[in-house]
Amino acid sequence: MSSLPDVSALADQAEQHARAGRPELAARLYQQVLSRAPDHARALSWFAMQAYGRGDLDRALELIEQACRGQPKLALAEANRALLLQARGDLEGAVAALLAALERDPEFVPARLDAGLLLDRLGRGREAASHLGMAMPKLPPLEMQPPELRARTEAAQCILAREEAAFEGFVAERLAAMGDAVSPRFAECRDIFLKRARPKQPKPGAMYFPELPPLAFFPTTLFDWVERVEAATDTIRAELEAVLAAEQEFIPYVQKGQDASAPGSVWAGLNHKRVWGAYFLFNQGERVARHCDACPRTAELLESLPLVRIPARGPTAFFSRLKPGTHIPPHHGATNTRCIVHLPLVVPRDCGLRVGNHVHAWQPGKVVVFDDTIEHEAWNRSDQERVVLIFDVWNPFLDPRERELVTALTAAAAEFYPGRLHDTD
Repeated sequence: MSSLPDVSALADQAEQHARAGRPELAARLYQQVLSRAPDHARALSWFAMQAYGRGDLDRALELIEQACRGQPKLALAEANRALLLQARGDLEGAVAALLAALERDPEFVPARLDAGLLLDRLGRGREAASHLGMAMPKLPPLEMQPPELRARTEAAQCILAREEAAFEGFVAERLAAMGDAVSPRFAECRDIFLKRARPKQPKPGAMYFPELPPLAFFPTTLFDWVERVEAATDTIRAELEAVLAAEQEFIPYVQKGQDASAPGSVWAGLNHKRVWGAYFLFNQGERVARHCDACPRTAELLESLPLVRIPARGPTAFFSRLKPGTHIPPHHGATNTRCIVHLPLVVPRDCGLRVGNHVHAWQPGKVVVFDDTIEHEAWNRSDQERVVLIFDVWNPFLDPRERELVTALTAAAAEFYPGRLHDTD
């Protein structure tokens, strides 16, 4: 009797011939395997599928049953048994075989996909969706799939969509019994739970302060200066219009390295371009004198606000001009210790701001405050310019001592790593 490694080596050689399209050589070697190990599962499974290919389903089933009882225990043998049972019309038996295959190899994606499709045919849609939901993320993109797999994948997508719609309808019916009063945050919770949306968590580029509420938009009632700013809208807009009429230069807001201009970069259309322009009144802690002189009442108002004041870092305040047809791609800000404030001044139709899962339509003269460390984007789909005044203030959930400490920490970093984000000269 030859040793087991000899049998395994013969089986490996047989499999290589089979894959290379040399079935006669494969059959000869697999026969030698079975002469030495009559219960060899791989050899029996191969002969079973050869019988199936000849149309001898009875012989194929006889051999595949032997293969599934043989050694080693193969997930593939169970999957082949499922195929043969399905050909016999025994869908329940085929599902059982596929589940047995998955017990032996939980990562056997084709078996997972087939189990889901068969379960759906048997009217067990929820079980089907469970298996298909696990299989789909592990399949290659649809355009890279061969036609047969693509057809199965598309069928799986339809099943999942149907089951998701059924679940959403069931949930909607149950929630309707609770009445119409739904808070915005519960509505977002529901949408995330139903996979209509994804959680959007803060992702600061520089500093993360723990245990601050991750609010996309802050209630303006948290800031006692909002009414004062909104009341000054006409004055600020008049100074902006004078700047625009004098054709004073707005610099590109996005000033990144050359990589950001490379094809494929989301910033390529904005980098060092004035389609998103900035007219700075304060630039990383530096008062831009000539601009403040051009907009004295705006500058005076800003000076009176609790802006983030950190040497070489804050405050920052500027008029932000977005040209028609411009889109600011999704991105994240530097730190959640501050909030970003927008005072809309010139707002045509088809302009918007998304923060997390929330879309905001600017209203002229109505302050909006948000956390820019949560993914956000903005757009101007109109044929006119959009201009807002932007500045940053402290996160209202920091206490005075924490603000002092953040100031010291950030100032130390700015001193150790000097550099400016925007060159206004």
